Amino acid sequence: MKQATTANKPYLNRKEIAKYFGVADSTITYWASLGMPVANIDGRKLYGKQSITKWLASHEMPSQKQNKKPVTIATSNKQVKRY
Repeated sequence: MKQATTANKPYLNRKEIAKYFGVADSTITYWASLGMPVANIDGRKLYGKQSITKWLASHEMPSQKQNKKPVTIATSNKQVKRY
């Protein structure tokens, strides 16, 4: 019998889910401590790809524009330039 690839499995173990999201195993443990959904089946922790994707999306922060102040530079010939 052929073993299912991670692409076909809705739930993965910690190592597989870390690889799926491109993070370290320890990051998955940390995210779980922050409330990421984890299924505990017969003592095994399984991680749902869809539920974690939704959880991550719910924790996204809008990018904040930096409040840049204009920079004034005086050149050697006493010209002032603002950027």
